[in-house]
Amino acid sequence: MERTSTVSIKVARGLMAVLAAVNVLRAMTLPVTLGEAWNYDRFIAPGWHDALLKFDINNHVLNTLLSRTSSAHFHLTELSLRLPSLLFGMLYLWVVYRVARRFGSGPVFLMVVALLTLNPMVLDGMSEARGYGMGLALLMWAMELMVEWAEGVSAGKLKSGKLKSGKFNLAAVFLGLSVVASLAFVVPAVALGVVFLAWSNGWGGVNQRQGQGIGFGLAAFLTAFVFLVIPIDHIEPGTFLEGATSLRQTLNSMTISSLGTSLSIVAATVRAGMALLAMAGAVAAGVMWRRRAGGLVVLSGGTLALSLVILLAAHRWVHSRFPEGGSVYLIPLCTLLVTALILKWKHKAVQIAFYVVGVLLIGRYVSEVDFHGYGAGREFAGGRALAKALRADAGTRAVRIGVSEGAEPIVNYYRTRLRQGNWERIERKPLAGIYEYYVLAGADRALVEQRHLHVLYQDTSLTLAQ
Repeated sequence: MERTSTVSIKVARGLMAVLAAVNVLRAMTLPVTLGEAWNYDRFIAPGWHDALLKFDINNHVLNTLLSRTSSAHFHLTELSLRLPSLLFGMLYLWVVYRVARRFGSGPVFLMVVALLTLNPMVLDGMSEARGYGMGLALLMWAMELMVEWAEGVSAGKLKSGKLKSGKFNLAAVFLGLSVVASLAFVVPAVALGVVFLAWSNGWGGVNQRQGQGIGFGLAAFLTAFVFLVIPIDHIEPGTFLEGATSLRQTLNSMTISSLGTSLSIVAATVRAGMALLAMAGAVAAGVMWRRRAGGLVVLSGGTLALSLVILLAAHRWVHSRFPEGGSVYLIPLCTLLVTALILKWKHKAVQIAFYVVGVLLIGRYVSEVDFHGYGAGREFAGGRALAKALRADAGTRAVRIGVSEGAEPIVNYYRTRLRQGNWERIERKPLAGIYEYYVLAGADRALVEQRHLHVLYQDTSLTLAQ
């Protein structure tokens, strides 16, 4: 990678610094999401014994372990809960810079940096206390290390003994950790590992001679196994039946989260584009298969195509669901593949169209950045304001609170966060009893009229009444 200090590189570094500051600001100020609250209440706050007695798909194990550490060493706040995700967000920014530099410097470099970081799903992952951002950072780092390894082999360092196995082994560990971060990443991790090993074995049996292919697979598997064996041993029934029921639903959800629109024509365009891109990626990977310098095309194209095949096959044969928030890995895979293909095509009109579409996408991404809540937390974004209103009205009195089942993790989180030991812990059960306060969501809000309750706080999703 050339080390020239150009205007585009300085602008990219400035963008990285701004994004790092934005991530910190959002981590400090945005209200907790339902996923964050559920994970904290079920797997972070309880003792180790209780936390390990059960496992569900919302338990992003790597995030859980690290957030337990950060929230134990610092007073529980949104920032301390999200600190591990913030750090992995910095790692993601670093690897994006490294990967984008493979396209040189200048407008393409800047566009790749922006497209890989400003998408709302990606941006949320860089600070929200979930495992998606961690998994994405680790997956991207694994790919970057694979490309570096291929470049080293191409330069003849392997035969000369100058190429050590550190990056090769580290890539395997990162793949395993990406699965630990979120089980949704088992699909791209397997796909990337298979494509990489098959591609590198095609260079004349390098891995077969040295046994590195087997070692790579074992390192990835054992890394994931060590962290996941105990949680998965206590998996709850129906865990893998959660998620989208079709790939169409996954892509529609990703379109809404990324572009902020549910227009059918936009969703249809994204679905058609994904299908065409997967086919183009498979073909391009085949064409570049024998070229060690075609790492980004082979790895991104092959991984994208194989990931979709695995998802469809798993749904067809074992009735698994499709990812929702975990589909975020499709965004950098598509971005890198499209950029690499268009630059290699060297068709002026196509490249101009690429710039135009890229700028429009970046503009749309920026317009969708939300400083009031994460995309996954909009439903209960008023939870913090409601909890403060409840604290102000209840004072130090011991109170029983009836909470709609969907909002129960949110109230329990703020009970701990605001140190309200006078609030009786909320259990997940129907609102059949009589309570001093009610936190109502969805159809339960009808209880305000049915029981003639007095409303203390209300927003589009939540109602606090007594």
